[in-house]
Amino acid sequence: MKIKFFAFAFGLLLWAGHTKAQMKIGYTNPDVILAALPEAKTIEAELKTYGTQLENELQNKRKELQTKFENYQKNVNDMTPAIRESREKELQTLNQALQEFQEKAQNDMQVKQAQLLQPVYEKIQKAIDDLAKAENYDYIIVADAGQMPIILYAKEEYDITNKIITKLGGTPIKKEEAKK
Repeated sequence: MKIKFFAFAFGLLLWAGHTKAQMKIGYTNPDVILAALPEAKTIEAELKTYGTQLENELQNKRKELQTKFENYQKNVNDMTPAIRESREKELQTLNQALQEFQEKAQNDMQVKQAQLLQPVYEKIQKAIDDLAKAENYDYIIVADAGQMPIILYAKEEYDITNKIITKLGGTPIKKEEAKK
């Protein structure tokens, strides 16, 4: 998939190079921009608070299950077969509910993160669009997309990251920090 994307992007650049004598291409990394914005700390704090709430709820459910299991183990020899079967079913139900809650909590955390990040990424995209129009860029390319960088080499003069950060009210970063 990535190879097809790279081939397409390279082909697009070659084609564009033939159709236009001078082309202006810039690059940036939206994640680096996000990290430099004041909103990043707010989002991080909100996610931490939300995660703590979910973790506390999970711990309470674990504690409830543990307490009931310990109670079951202490009294198992004194229980009638019907009561023992009822308690075992209750423990299985609680364990299943705990696992379901854990999965739901992970999903809810991802949804919450996406909800918080979407408006900021839209703001970043708008700033990129505005800067590209104002400075007459033909293309702005993402410098890094996870493990494998998309741009293997580029002159630093075409990196618009700090321009976008400044435009959005963040503190420009040093080049060494961006690489981390």
